[in-house]
Amino acid sequence: MESYQTTVLATPAGGYKVNVTFSNGEHGVFDMTPYLNYPCYAPLKEPQVFARVVAAHGTLAWPEEIDISPEAVWADAVRV
Repeated sequence: MESYQTTVLATPAGGYKVNVTFSNGEHGVFDMTPYLNYPCYAPLKEPQVFARVVAAHGTLAWPEEIDISPEAVWADAVRV
């Protein structure tokens, strides 16, 4: 049994934050800033690329096959 909820909706929230809705109906804001120093996320420093965030396969995803684990999104999102 999974100990996290998956992301079903994602919209840019300004800066490097994303408004997220989880599969259980909870809402939150996920801040991607701490992850941007990892080379795999470097393209997301471009605002035009970051703004293309979508919910896909239960997590946050961007062009060029960039995504982040659903567990991280669930754990780090600030609930609103």
